[in-house]
Amino acid sequence: MHKNRKLLPALLLTIAAGVIAAPAPVSAAEKCEIDTRKTRVVSERVGKRIQKAYELYSTDQTDQALEVLLEIKTSNEFDKAYVSRFIGNLYAGKDGQTPTAMKYLKVAIDINQLGGTDHAAAIRLMADLSIQERKFEQSLKYYQDWMAFTCKEDTNVYLRMATANFELKRHDKVIPLADQAIATQSTPNKGPYTLKMGSYYETKQYKKAAQIVEEMVRLFPADKRLWVQLAQMYMLSEDYKRSLYTMDVAYRNGYLEKASEYKMLAQLYAQNEIPFRSAQIQEKYLKDGVVEKDESALSMLANTYHQAKEISKAITYYGEVAELTNKARYYMRQAGLLMESERYQEAKVAARNALNADGLKSAGEAQMLLAQAHFYLEEFKPAYRAAQAAAKDQKTANTAKGWVSYIQETAQRKKVEL
Repeated sequence: MHKNRKLLPALLLTIAAGVIAAPAPVSAAEKCEIDTRKTRVVSERVGKRIQKAYELYSTDQTDQALEVLLEIKTSNEFDKAYVSRFIGNLYAGKDGQTPTAMKYLKVAIDINQLGGTDHAAAIRLMADLSIQERKFEQSLKYYQDWMAFTCKEDTNVYLRMATANFELKRHDKVIPLADQAIATQSTPNKGPYTLKMGSYYETKQYKKAAQIVEEMVRLFPADKRLWVQLAQMYMLSEDYKRSLYTMDVAYRNGYLEKASEYKMLAQLYAQNEIPFRSAQIQEKYLKDGVVEKDESALSMLANTYHQAKEISKAITYYGEVAELTNKARYYMRQAGLLMESERYQEAKVAARNALNADGLKSAGEAQMLLAQAHFYLEEFKPAYRAAQAAAKDQKTANTAKGWVSYIQETAQRKKVEL
């Protein structure tokens, strides 16, 4: 079937007869404007041209049908509205012709003489095309006109009105419209829930946003991504324990897809004072290539292993990030941990690397580490020279002078010339 046919109401099937079907009768108390429209008939001359156009349209000759319709000269307002609506419907199905479709539909709507079903359909299509063209204020007007004219509630209308208000950043109006969409839908649809969650998020009401996503997880269990969204909302609302639990469920079930999500899981373990598990996860996603081994990732891993008191691992990763960046601060951290671990030969190398690296804030601190490493290896001459160099740095002068004396005394006692 031609893709445009869905844009035409069923009543066009009776167009050959040139009449518009009357709506089903309802009681006087229930009557709405759509039900008060009388049956109208297009003029015989116009009816024949419309019939020809419809026959062409039915065989997928839309351009030819439009040629016939555009040539029609109408002599009364009803005929003009009827033809304009037909033209608008056909243009609505053509790529890039939405503005033209809206121009003709507006003519039909403004004349306001079409039968109830036709007029309602024209308003509804105009509203849909307006939102498609991002004319949100205009779309809201036409959706409201449609509801007033038909006295009907429609899930999609509420949803699109909520969407228009969301785009206009009127988040206070989104929530009740989304609730109306939820109340009128026959089967659960994620659309209105997503709009509610988005509105709460945009207004920084993260706890309420989390409550909406909780409901979505229950209603749409097949959507794996909702677990990640829920964890994010918990995190934003500073409920780190729930966030960790939810994110861990997502991780164990293979729902994580992005590097940022793996980083978030590791961060949550660290925030919940489980640094060793955090570091394990970081190490795994780096080895698997899920996250790039850049400065940020490697320094975070080194810091986390440091917090977990896994000093050997921390030393390794501080070394990796130092080699990657040639930044002195990472060599200094590595040298400090090597000294704590009594790995003095390696500490000397790290301290020298720090002296030659970028961004060293205090040469004296690096010289002190070097002096101490040499000293504990009983390499008193280089230890003495390093301590003297450290004494020239204002930041380390006092400590270094004490070490100079201590090295002199020790060397003298061990009969080593300095």
